[in-house]
Amino acid sequence: MTEQDGLVRFGVAMEAPLLRAFDALVKERGGTRSEILRDLVRGEVGRSQVASGAPAVAALTVVYDHHVRDLTERLTELQHALGDKVRATMHVHLDHDNCLEVTILKGRSDELRRVAERILATRGVKQGGIELVALPEGEHGHAQDHAHGHDHEHHDHDHEHEHEHEPRAPRKPKKRASAAKKKTR
Repeated sequence: MTEQDGLVRFGVAMEAPLLRAFDALVKERGGTRSEILRDLVRGEVGRSQVASGAPAVAALTVVYDHHVRDLTERLTELQHALGDKVRATMHVHLDHDNCLEVTILKGRSDELRRVAERILATRGVKQGGIELVALPEGEHGHAQDHAHGHDHEHHDHDHEHEHEHEPRAPRKPKKRASAAKKKTR
Protein backbone atom coordinates (compact mmCIF):
# COMPACT_ATOMS: atom_id res chain seq x y z
CA MET A 1 0.00 0.00 0.00
CA THR A 2 1.20 3.51 -0.75
CA GLU A 3 -0.15 6.71 0.74
CA GLN A 4 -0.43 9.86 -1.35
CA ASP A 5 -2.35 13.05 -0.46
CA GLY A 6 -4.40 11.26 2.19
CA LEU A 7 -5.40 8.47 -0.16
CA VAL A 8 -4.16 4.91 0.22
CA ARG A 9 -3.79 2.70 -2.85
CA PHE A 10 -4.56 -0.99 -2.51
CA GLY A 11 -5.42 -3.89 -4.78
CA VAL A 12 -8.85 -5.46 -5.00
CA ALA A 13 -9.54 -8.92 -6.37
CA MET A 14 -13.00 -9.88 -7.62
CA GLU A 15 -14.63 -12.30 -10.02
CA ALA A 16 -14.68 -11.22 -13.68
CA PRO A 17 -18.51 -11.08 -13.96
CA LEU A 18 -18.70 -8.93 -10.81
CA LEU A 19 -15.99 -6.62 -12.19
CA ARG A 20 -17.91 -6.27 -15.48
CA ALA A 21 -21.06 -5.36 -13.55
CA PHE A 22 -19.05 -2.90 -11.44
CA ASP A 23 -17.54 -1.30 -14.55
CA ALA A 24 -21.04 -0.93 -16.02
CA LEU A 25 -22.07 0.85 -12.81
CA VAL A 26 -19.01 3.12 -13.04
CA LYS A 27 -19.88 3.99 -16.66
CA GLU A 28 -23.55 4.60 -15.77
CA ARG A 29 -22.65 6.95 -12.90
CA GLY A 30 -19.89 8.68 -14.83
CA GLY A 31 -17.16 8.32 -12.22
CA THR A 32 -14.06 6.26 -11.73
CA ARG A 33 -13.67 2.87 -10.09
CA SER A 34 -12.04 4.54 -7.10
CA GLU A 35 -14.83 7.12 -6.67
CA ILE A 36 -17.59 4.54 -6.90
CA LEU A 37 -15.76 2.14 -4.59
CA ARG A 38 -15.29 4.93 -2.00
CA ASP A 39 -19.02 5.76 -2.23
CA LEU A 40 -19.96 2.10 -1.76
CA VAL A 41 -17.63 1.71 1.24
CA ARG A 42 -18.90 4.96 2.84
CA GLY A 43 -22.47 3.74 2.40
CA GLU A 44 -21.75 0.36 3.97
CA VAL A 45 -19.80 1.89 6.87
CA GLY A 46 -22.67 4.33 7.46
CA ARG A 47 -25.26 1.51 7.45
CA SER A 48 -23.14 -0.41 9.95
CA GLN A 49 -22.87 2.62 12.24
CA VAL A 50 -26.61 3.29 12.02
CA ALA A 51 -27.31 -0.33 12.96
CA SER A 52 -25.20 0.04 16.10
CA GLY A 53 -26.89 3.13 17.57
CA ALA A 54 -24.49 5.78 16.28
CA PRO A 55 -25.26 9.52 16.31
CA ALA A 56 -27.39 10.12 13.23
CA VAL A 57 -29.78 12.39 11.39
CA ALA A 58 -32.97 11.08 9.85
CA ALA A 59 -35.76 12.09 7.51
CA LEU A 60 -39.07 10.62 8.64
CA THR A 61 -41.70 10.76 5.89
CA VAL A 62 -45.35 10.18 6.75
CA VAL A 63 -48.51 10.27 4.61
CA TYR A 64 -51.69 10.36 6.64
CA ASP A 65 -55.42 11.02 6.43
CA HIS A 66 -56.01 14.26 8.31
CA HIS A 67 -59.71 13.39 8.73
CA VAL A 68 -58.86 10.62 11.22
CA ARG A 69 -60.01 11.89 14.59
CA ASP A 70 -57.26 13.52 16.69
CA LEU A 71 -54.49 12.18 14.43
CA THR A 72 -52.92 15.58 13.71
CA GLU A 73 -52.88 16.37 17.42
CA ARG A 74 -51.37 12.97 18.30
CA LEU A 75 -48.61 13.40 15.72
CA THR A 76 -47.86 16.90 17.02
CA GLU A 77 -47.77 15.63 20.63
CA LEU A 78 -45.35 12.85 19.63
CA GLN A 79 -43.06 15.40 17.99
CA HIS A 80 -43.19 17.76 20.99
CA ALA A 81 -42.35 14.88 23.33
CA LEU A 82 -39.14 14.32 21.35
CA GLY A 83 -37.81 17.76 22.31
CA ASP A 84 -34.60 18.75 20.55
CA LYS A 85 -34.49 15.50 18.54
CA VAL A 86 -36.91 17.21 16.12
CA ARG A 87 -34.92 19.66 14.01
CA ALA A 88 -37.51 20.68 11.41
CA THR A 89 -40.86 19.63 9.99
CA MET A 90 -42.41 20.30 6.60
CA HIS A 91 -46.15 19.77 6.10
CA VAL A 92 -47.77 19.52 2.65
CA HIS A 93 -51.46 19.10 1.78
CA LEU A 94 -51.49 16.46 -0.97
CA ASP A 95 -55.22 16.49 -1.63
CA HIS A 96 -58.53 16.89 0.22
CA ASP A 97 -57.84 13.91 2.50
CA ASN A 98 -54.09 13.35 2.67
CA CYS A 99 -51.12 15.20 4.12
CA LEU A 100 -47.41 14.55 3.75
CA GLU A 101 -45.13 15.39 6.63
CA VAL A 102 -41.35 15.22 6.55
CA THR A 103 -39.62 15.51 9.92
CA ILE A 104 -35.87 15.91 10.29
CA LEU A 105 -34.57 14.20 13.43
CA LYS A 106 -31.19 14.06 15.15
CA GLY A 107 -30.08 11.64 17.86
CA ARG A 108 -28.95 8.06 18.39
CA SER A 109 -29.98 5.97 15.39
CA ASP A 110 -31.60 3.25 17.51
CA GLU A 111 -33.74 5.83 19.36
CA LEU A 112 -34.76 7.53 16.10
CA ARG A 113 -35.77 4.17 14.61
CA ARG A 114 -37.98 3.41 17.67
CA VAL A 115 -39.58 6.86 17.43
CA ALA A 116 -40.28 6.33 13.73
CA GLU A 117 -41.83 2.92 14.35
CA ARG A 118 -44.14 4.42 16.97
CA ILE A 119 -45.20 7.26 14.66
CA LEU A 120 -45.66 4.97 11.64
CA ALA A 121 -47.82 2.61 13.73
CA THR A 122 -50.22 5.43 14.67
CA ARG A 123 -53.79 4.82 13.44
CA GLY A 124 -54.47 6.95 10.36
CA VAL A 125 -50.89 6.92 9.08
CA LYS A 126 -51.17 5.38 5.62
CA GLN A 127 -47.56 5.12 4.57
CA GLY A 128 -44.11 6.28 5.54
CA GLY A 129 -40.53 5.46 6.22
CA ILE A 130 -37.31 6.67 7.75
CA GLU A 131 -33.94 7.28 6.12
CA LEU A 132 -31.11 7.30 8.68
CA VAL A 133 -27.63 8.68 8.00
CA ALA A 134 -24.77 8.28 10.48
CA LEU A 135 -23.06 11.53 11.44
CA PRO A 136 -19.35 11.60 10.67
CA GLU A 137 -17.22 11.09 13.78
CA GLY A 138 -15.81 14.23 15.36
CA GLU A 139 -17.83 16.65 13.24
CA HIS A 140 -19.69 19.03 15.52
CA GLY A 141 -20.03 22.01 13.24
CA HIS A 142 -22.22 25.06 13.54
CA ALA A 143 -25.26 23.56 11.78
CA GLN A 144 -25.35 20.62 14.18
CA ASP A 145 -25.44 22.87 17.26
CA HIS A 146 -28.77 24.50 16.45
CA ALA A 147 -32.22 22.99 16.69
CA HIS A 148 -33.91 25.49 14.43
CA GLY A 149 -34.41 25.50 10.70
CA HIS A 150 -34.03 29.06 9.50
CA ASP A 151 -31.33 31.28 8.13
CA HIS A 152 -29.29 33.47 10.45
CA GLU A 153 -30.64 36.85 9.39
CA HIS A 154 -33.84 36.25 11.38
CA HIS A 155 -32.20 35.60 14.77
CA ASP A 156 -33.67 37.52 17.66
CA HIS A 157 -31.45 35.85 20.26
CA ASP A 158 -27.74 35.88 21.04
CA HIS A 159 -25.41 33.01 20.32
CA GLU A 160 -21.84 32.60 19.13
CA HIS A 161 -21.06 32.09 15.46
CA GLU A 162 -18.03 30.25 14.13
CA HIS A 163 -18.32 31.92 10.74
CA GLU A 164 -18.80 35.36 9.22
CA HIS A 165 -21.99 36.67 7.61
CA GLU A 166 -22.04 38.94 4.59
CA PRO A 167 -23.47 42.37 5.45
CA ARG A 168 -27.04 42.76 4.29
CA ALA A 169 -28.98 45.84 3.33
CA PRO A 170 -31.68 46.78 5.84
CA ARG A 171 -35.09 45.39 4.99
CA LYS A 172 -37.96 47.69 4.13
CA PRO A 173 -40.98 47.22 6.39
CA LYS A 174 -43.88 45.44 4.72
CA LYS A 175 -47.04 47.46 4.13
CA ARG A 176 -50.09 46.28 5.97
CA ALA A 177 -53.08 45.11 3.95
CA SER A 178 -55.38 47.74 5.49
CA ALA A 179 -52.98 50.56 4.54
CA ALA A 180 -52.78 49.28 0.98
CA LYS A 181 -56.58 49.18 0.69
CA LYS A 182 -56.90 52.81 1.86
CA LYS A 183 -54.50 53.98 -0.86
CA THR A 184 -56.52 52.30 -3.62
CA ARG A 185 -59.79 53.93 -2.60
